[in-house]
Amino acid sequence: MTTQIANINLDSPSLVLDTIFTWKGSGQPIQQRKPNCWDSKCQLRIYQSYSMPSIVLCSDLDEEDTGTSITNSLENVATLIWQQYHKQELLPNRYLVNNFLFIEHYPRNKRSRITGEPEDFTLVQFNWDGQRFSRPRWSPLTPNLVLALIQQPLTK
Repeated sequence: MTTQIANINLDSPSLVLDTIFTWKGSGQPIQQRKPNCWDSKCQLRIYQSYSMPSIVLCSDLDEEDTGTSITNSLENVATLIWQQYHKQELLPNRYLVNNFLFIEHYPRNKRSRITGEPEDFTLVQFNWDGQRFSRPRWSPLTPNLVLALIQQPLTK
């Protein structure tokens, strides 16, 4: 068995947004208004296609200090992303429960290259009360499944 050496290519014709997403502290709404709360950030990619749900992929940045991890503020980050992007990039007039996939991504970074850890993708499912996401549940995804979801050719 060979170890994957590089991260997979996440570019795709269905990519509609690729940006650095920043939130305050652990993402709680009250913290978003406090300037003294630490900035946290991740790479945010949103994919859309005619035949698939919108896909939100949040990637760790492999930087020294990116604040609170995606995992530790997941419900709040997902809620903030939904609030900011649901009218445009996450397609208006579509029902959230059926048309929104959230994927947490930890690419191979400097440390994992030394330890041999592979790139990690996880589908996160939430409860939605119409205002906020809660109760995240994680399911591992293979890189090839992620490539199929974003409509990128499979790796060899």
